Amino acid sequence: MYKHILVVLDSRPESEQALKQAIALAKVSGAALTGISVIEKLPAYAASVGEVEEVKSEFEKFFARLHENAIQTAKNSSVAMKTALRAGNAAQTVVRYANEHAVDLIIIGAEQQHALSGTVDKISEQAACSVLLTRLSLPSIRVKEVMTRAVVTIAPDTPLEQVVELLVEKGLKAAPVVQDGRVLGIVTGGDLLARAAMGLRISLQRALPADLFSGQLDQLAAEGKTAADIMSAPPVTIGEDEPVTRAAALMAEKNIKRLPVLDREGKLAGIISRLDVLALVSSGSPSSNLFPAVSGASPRTAGDIMFRDVPTVAPDAPLNEVINKILATPLRRVVVIDEERRVQGIIVDADLIRAKPAKTGGLQSLLARFAHAPSPLPSLSATAAEVMNREVFSVLPDTPLGDVVRLMIERRIKRLVVADEQRRLLGMVSRESILRALLRQS
Repeated sequence: MYKHILVVLDSRPESEQALKQAIALAKVSGAALTGISVIEKLPAYAASVGEVEEVKSEFEKFFARLHENAIQTAKNSSVAMKTALRAGNAAQTVVRYANEHAVDLIIIGAEQQHALSGTVDKISEQAACSVLLTRLSLPSIRVKEVMTRAVVTIAPDTPLEQVVELLVEKGLKAAPVVQDGRVLGIVTGGDLLARAAMGLRISLQRALPADLFSGQLDQLAAEGKTAADIMSAPPVTIGEDEPVTRAAALMAEKNIKRLPVLDREGKLAGIISRLDVLALVSSGSPSSNLFPAVSGASPRTAGDIMFRDVPTVAPDAPLNEVINKILATPLRRVVVIDEERRVQGIIVDADLIRAKPAKTGGLQSLLARFAHAPSPLPSLSATAAEVMNREVFSVLPDTPLGDVVRLMIERRIKRLVVADEQRRLLGMVSRESILRALLRQS
């Protein structure tokens, strides 16, 4: 029987499966159990020693939480567990530790694939002791159980002005192009901007006064194009019997927000979006098993997955500065912070269109800037504080990922500010960053 078992701990769901197996074997064999994690990626060209130490400190805090959860999980099964944290090449470090501490079994989680690769492969080749690979068997929740069935579709010969009018009226960002039940393509807001000469995003079209929106439709009608002329084709699709995890992975891999769903005959059955996946997570259904990042042995937090590069302005920043920063970021928003980085408000591009023209220098000049049309820089006297929205939805960095998702679903928002207890800005989380975290790709 084994005397000393070493289990490799990281943030992947496969690692949680390995931990469960290690605890079970340690319990029946009476073996000592150690969990090891390796810090492998530090800045290769740091600006200073302090930068390296800062990144190292963040890793150490993350693994400290992971180890604490693993020790508690083992304790719940009446198994004592020690942990170790090392820095270096993952495979070499694990093998060296096993040799130095008389380990006779290494347990590591392997991904669902036929061939081994990377760290798992190298440990298997280099270890002097036995190596046990565990694979994760996830419950099957199929796409058709999560997808939206009532899909608004358009025909390939639908004029573009009718496409935009439909999307705005229904509150949609995209629609599949369908003929005889077959999906030929999909028209998204990005397609309209890139190939239809539409100057403003769909969300901004909704904020326009009726007469200006009508003018935008007239311009599209003058182009004479149809949905088939500008659609993305062939579309990325998924079968209705595929696991929802596959749909999530496909959206993350292709960096797209939705997938048309096909039935067994290849015809449109529905559509699945990032929002559908997040709604599944928020529901508290068996998704906790599908996505261990939410409620596994080492659940992720807002601080784990947030991005720090958030555009900001001061409350007294002139409106031209605000507009320039909004146009320079795909987030299409800026956070207003004071000198202590405390969050004061937030401004999105649609807020500026809804603001009184006196504050924004005239709606037409503002729209021209958002459409990147040649126009003189207007003289604006307003400041960020005058147009910002003071209601900012935020979470603390230690907010569990499940709570983050639930708040986003309840409030129907795409991004959340992450701030400390003094409301100082730390970062932001988005649907995309959450989806990647659920898949262990962030």
